[in-house]
Amino acid sequence: MKKNIKTIAIIGGGPSGCALATLLNRRGFKVAVFYVAKRPEIIVGESLVPAIIPMLRELGIEDEVKSYSTYKPGASVWVNKDEEATSPFGFGEGSLPPYAYNVPRVNFDKTVFDLAVREGVQFFEQIAKIEKTGNGDELKLSDETIKGINDFFKGQPDLIVDASGRSRTISRFLNLTTKNGYRKDIALFSHMTGTEKIEPFNIHLHRLEKGWAWRIPLPGRTSVGVVINPKHLESYGATKEERYDNYLKSEPTLQKFTSMGKRDTAVMQYDNYQVISQKMYGTNWVLTGDAGGFLDPIFSSGLFLAIKGSFRLANIIGDGTNPEYSRYQKEQLLELKMWQRLVDTWYSGSLFTLFKVGQDRMDTALGRKLGPQFQKHLTRIFSGEAVYVGYSRRFLNFVTGSMLTLMKVGRLHNRNIKDLEIK
Repeated sequence: MKKNIKTIAIIGGGPSGCALATLLNRRGFKVAVFYVAKRPEIIVGESLVPAIIPMLRELGIEDEVKSYSTYKPGASVWVNKDEEATSPFGFGEGSLPPYAYNVPRVNFDKTVFDLAVREGVQFFEQIAKIEKTGNGDELKLSDETIKGINDFFKGQPDLIVDASGRSRTISRFLNLTTKNGYRKDIALFSHMTGTEKIEPFNIHLHRLEKGWAWRIPLPGRTSVGVVINPKHLESYGATKEERYDNYLKSEPTLQKFTSMGKRDTAVMQYDNYQVISQKMYGTNWVLTGDAGGFLDPIFSSGLFLAIKGSFRLANIIGDGTNPEYSRYQKEQLLELKMWQRLVDTWYSGSLFTLFKVGQDRMDTALGRKLGPQFQKHLTRIFSGEAVYVGYSRRFLNFVTGSMLTLMKVGRLHNRNIKDLEIK
């Protein structure tokens, strides 16, 4: 990697790129962000986790975010349409604030964008075209791009950061090796009005007969999304709108909560899930946010991880004299790996099984002993803290692994137990 970094080009004007630009600008770097103004009507990633709140405070935007969002005190998980387990964030008893926000992404993204503008970051509303220099994996901005920004950097930037989200500009250009998750689901979602009211404003996550769903209360409307194997959708229609509408009408859980509602937006579709680049940096470039790795919308980790990656990268770049990119790559890949383990417990059904077992056995000696621990550490999954507390990780690994296995063979439980996996 090049050292003595002074000028930085950031590809992407979303929250990850803008947060990074703000942090680097505060440290005296000459930063420019390349962006395309056209944005989707609605964007996945509307429910924040408590772990993001300290970063919003450091950026200085929590009060603004609060002004247009709904207060999120916890998460509710439904095994079926009639069985709900609610976890207020306060049950986690950790170091994080006991709340988060459900945010209209158009507003949230604008908040982070406007912050960077106010603080003097230079924005260029154009595509940053990149080319190889001929020296290994070194990249440069095309002559056309340099000309379009009036030679802002007085030559080439010292560092190019890809914060282009799931467009994955540099990864695709260099054909970087990726690790793909075993799930190949499609997410379909829209904003609806007239659905069953959610109060308090928890995010609600539902295990369905096929796939799973979210309901996120936003000001004046509810975000309703389904994540499902594409094979299951084929019989529901030819277009994403037909499939979404027909699935909501036919699925008992969604029918219960949305039968009186109507769509106020188009149906959005996301289908490139669980993609992680195995190389996060090169000679003069580095990846951050979804451009480096995206897991899954479950647990609402996406926006948190994107902005946390920006904070981590800003710290790694430091004063620009000796950036530790190898440490950044190691930390990013490790964090994504730990979050992936939690995601897998959702799809395997381990978490749902624990909820069921907990409800059935809380009256036993073992249940009374482990119940408070279940409550605390399962809640920390939804707050974003479980990944970072060693005891929570070990406890969750145990209860979703060895302990659940013992229960299944009847050593800790007197009933047959079957994992409630997501189909």
